[in-house]
Amino acid sequence: MDEFHPPREAKYLADSQCREERAPELAVVAISRNQEWNIARLIESIQNGTSCVSSREIVLADSASTDRTLGIARRYPIGILRLRPDQLLTPAAGRYVGYKHTSGGLVLFLDGDMELCNGWLEKAVAVMESAPGVAVVTGQVIDVPETTRASNRMTVEPSAFEDLVMEVRHGGGAAMYRRSVLEQVGTFNPYLRSEEEPELCLRIRHAGYRVARLEYPIAYHYSSPRGALRTLLGQWRRNLYLGHGQIIRYHFGGELLRWYLRERGYVLFPSIGLLGGLISVSWSLVSGRWVWFGLWAAVVVAIIVADAFRKRSLYRATFSLVRRLMIVAGTLRGILLVPLDPDGYSGRVDVIRRVAGLP
Repeated sequence: MDEFHPPREAKYLADSQCREERAPELAVVAISRNQEWNIARLIESIQNGTSCVSSREIVLADSASTDRTLGIARRYPIGILRLRPDQLLTPAAGRYVGYKHTSGGLVLFLDGDMELCNGWLEKAVAVMESAPGVAVVTGQVIDVPETTRASNRMTVEPSAFEDLVMEVRHGGGAAMYRRSVLEQVGTFNPYLRSEEEPELCLRIRHAGYRVARLEYPIAYHYSSPRGALRTLLGQWRRNLYLGHGQIIRYHFGGELLRWYLRERGYVLFPSIGLLGGLISVSWSLVSGRWVWFGLWAAVVVAIIVADAFRKRSLYRATFSLVRRLMIVAGTLRGILLVPLDPDGYSGRVDVIRRVAGLP
């Protein structure tokens, strides 16, 4: 990936106080679903982080929460949209609906389990102003346990980060986009169960624009431990492994499919091993010689042992194998889903409070 530095003017703006007369119009879209435990922290961080922008609009797009998420959100002067439960609800759908209900020239998307870091926005705006070819700006996302209190987690020290900007492939769940580019290439596909950010950024880069990442942190991400079995099972229950297959089906026969497979096709590698296992079993049944299946099984065991030795943990190696198998199974399920036109998404919402620009 390429590395580039902002021009001197942008670097000066990033290091100085935010200048309201130059700040572009901003929209912030936060998505949520049953996240009463974090919604106040998220909204307050957005209010603090965007206070330097002269004109901004903040909207919460909630996916039919059944806890106190909306009740807590009502305490703050933000727009609130509640997606009705009688339709497909995905993180991408929340972003899609939130985008459609805002008008800011720059659109910052955040997840409901995040907290915006102070200081990132000023630097990101400076990059957008100085580099018209950049359509997306993101930053480092700091993962912390969801039970961590703000007083116990690491705080961002601006002096610890260099003013570096790296060109990357996609922005992840926390990133800022140019509305003009989204109007050109389309916004998030609300039908994708996952992988919506890489897919959107693929379309953006195919149109000739760039995706940039600041070395400065953009958000804290309060999440379950990545290596925990309950995290894996939770992702499976939420159908978060279907996105790869859906994207393959959406772009089948098009140029973007080649791009996607070149960048994200690694998820299909385990399927080669499964195919080998199927062939070895079939051949063993036909020939009556189970040596072929035995060889395949020996190779699989050798791979697991080698991975366990490399990671110094049999649990981590087994966890990685199970996760890869889930991705393959989810990808195959995603391929079987019939692609639907994103513009045909119903997006039925209850407007709890209308989105309004804030001074």
